[in-house]
Amino acid sequence: MLSRAATSLALLGRHLERADNLARILGVHVALALDRSDEPGPTFWIRFMELAGWPGGMADSRDQAVSTIVTGSGGPSVRASVAAARSAAQVVRPSLPTELYEQVNALHWRVQRDAWQRDLYPSMTDVQLTIRLVDGLLEDTMTHDEAREFVRLGKFVERAANVTTLVTHKSAELAEAEDPIEWTAVLRCCFAFESYQSRYSAPVTPERVIEFLLLDTRLPRSARFAAGVALSAVTKIDAGGRRSRPRRLLARLESKFELADPAWVALNPRQFEAEVRALLRLLEVALRDTYFHPSKVSGTIFGEGGGTMPQQQ
Repeated sequence: MLSRAATSLALLGRHLERADNLARILGVHVALALDRSDEPGPTFWIRFMELAGWPGGMADSRDQAVSTIVTGSGGPSVRASVAAARSAAQVVRPSLPTELYEQVNALHWRVQRDAWQRDLYPSMTDVQLTIRLVDGLLEDTMTHDEAREFVRLGKFVERAANVTTLVTHKSAELAEAEDPIEWTAVLRCCFAFESYQSRYSAPVTPERVIEFLLLDTRLPRSARFAAGVALSAVTKIDAGGRRSRPRRLLARLESKFELADPAWVALNPRQFEAEVRALLRLLEVALRDTYFHPSKVSGTIFGEGGGTMPQQQ
């Protein structure tokens, strides 16, 4: 496959996953602020902005945070991520089912409008459900070939990075207080609350949430599951015989989650995140060198914002 096409397919998966993550964590944190018995101070929104990949000082109120995460152009936002996904889809439109491209294109134009200002919840729900529909079209209408694997590669490496960031940031933030409401919100940020309830009969506890979201092998939203799917995608792209550098690094990433101890992660969340980030930086370089058009891929690592998009030529 041409490096230009591989780049765009991976960025399609990456930016849709990012938009989904931002829409979800924004909705959950707005609801969490409303559920609190006390009025959340500015530090609540500062920490949220840092979690979303922005400098904390960019917003210190609900309205500023919501506006920035939905429409901001200087960092990761829902609007920017959907627009980037659409640009990537335009580059490889012949490789995509018509219905899939139409959903991405229609979502782009809906996000461009300001309906979210009237009611945030349905707008962010629309983003999430449309991306679920795109996921279904990818699996059920697209040939399961190299093109599909590049979309999945971008999507699941981004997911592993996002979930790791969420869990480690919240572990550090909530280290002094085992607040079940806050930890329930962490599960909801990953569509995992009901799955957690079906797995554990005990109340929500930090160590079990960490184990579930980072290390579980059966939860599609866990970091370990995502790393495993990304490794499977690269294995198929490599056609089984060649052990490329991305494949070796993804195997190391999967092992990082496999061997992690939830209790240790709870005590050392920032160190664990730094170790995962170091692997992701190496992986980003390896992917550019092995598969992608180097001049068309940003230097930022997965789970972080920004980045130029390949342009249709």
